[in-house]
Amino acid sequence: MLSEKVLLISGGLLLSVLFARLLGPEDFGRYNYVLSLAALCIPIYSLGIGNILLRELSEQPAVAPNLLASCFKARFITGIIVALVAITALFTANGSSWKPQLIGMLLFANIFNAFDVYEKWFQYQSNIKKMVYWRSCCFIFFAILKLLIIYWYENYIPLLLLMSLEIITKNSGYYLFYKRDIKESSVPKFNKKLFSNVFYQSKYLIISSLASVVYLKIDILMLESMAGNTTVGIYSVAAKLSEVWHILPQVAITALFPSLIILAKNSNDHYLKTLQRGFDILFISAIIISTLIYIFTPFLIQTLYGEHYSQAIAILRVHVFSCIFIYMRILLSHWFVSEKLAIFSLFSQVLGALVNVILNLLLIPHYGALGAAVATLISYAVCAYFCLFFFKRTRIIAVMMTKSILSIFRLHKIDFSGRNRS
Repeated sequence: MLSEKVLLISGGLLLSVLFARLLGPEDFGRYNYVLSLAALCIPIYSLGIGNILLRELSEQPAVAPNLLASCFKARFITGIIVALVAITALFTANGSSWKPQLIGMLLFANIFNAFDVYEKWFQYQSNIKKMVYWRSCCFIFFAILKLLIIYWYENYIPLLLLMSLEIITKNSGYYLFYKRDIKESSVPKFNKKLFSNVFYQSKYLIISSLASVVYLKIDILMLESMAGNTTVGIYSVAAKLSEVWHILPQVAITALFPSLIILAKNSNDHYLKTLQRGFDILFISAIIISTLIYIFTPFLIQTLYGEHYSQAIAILRVHVFSCIFIYMRILLSHWFVSEKLAIFSLFSQVLGALVNVILNLLLIPHYGALGAAVATLISYAVCAYFCLFFFKRTRIIAVMMTKSILSIFRLHKIDFSGRNRS
């Protein structure tokens, strides 16, 4: 998984640099605007069942085929409905402009994300090697195609078409690998009871995930409407260099999540110590990465993107410190799932989205893209940290995060190896 993420980070950054250089700030802004608007629908497609499905597989392995089939069918049908409704709304609002057709293409491709429920089976089995190879091969193949297309046409529309094909290919592969590994004696059927149990636990996570995407992407959407595509292109360059590092902690947390669930059941003291150690390591890692990026920002922007994107320097120097709260939020989100505290996850995400929208409305008219970066940083801090002090159930994690933030005074007590200290 680490090798895969290194490939995705380095390859994704290379593609982003080439796209930004060849398209220019305005078209690069249009490209990112389409991606951001399409991303708003993804939480509804997913029905919020990702980690909950993984937990249910570990608790009910005997019904895995019917559980997977039920979740897949529900997500696929939901995807079709959401795509049709969203595309209709886009055509009604924008008429014959370029936005509905391009966004609609991505919306239909994302219907195939329903197949990624079968990838959860391999996670549950701790058999991720096949999935890593498959995703890596898809990424490399389509990256080569994108490079050829961008050099031939220097247009973002063929890139969006290839991105749609990549989504369909990658997710369909999960199902094909699953069918080859599992020899089912009968065709799994939709089981209303099994799906209802998962959906009942995930209903808050749908809104929570939607709010999460809002505060992750609303800055680009609001910049497009208030400052134009060129500003979006410049801001997107800074956001990409900042967000590309968010993938790293996801590797460790995703791999360790099944173990954390078991640990939570069997050893509360060890579980809490593991969580504290996790927050410590995530915070220190984020501080180191953010500081290094801050120092080398002028070199990175000018070397990778050129003079056209020089305004991104100040934006990146603010935006990159959001890594501190994003890193700890990744572990927090898994804690919400393992503790069945979806309602608190919902509250934090919605609060973060509201803060981001309000701050964008106040700051973008005066400070442009830099104001959007400040709004993003503050909203991440509210969503991932400050809101945890509001409730007794979440205050224990707020205290853990506070200890991590003050970890410079307790470095000698942090066990980076993962072994328990006596």
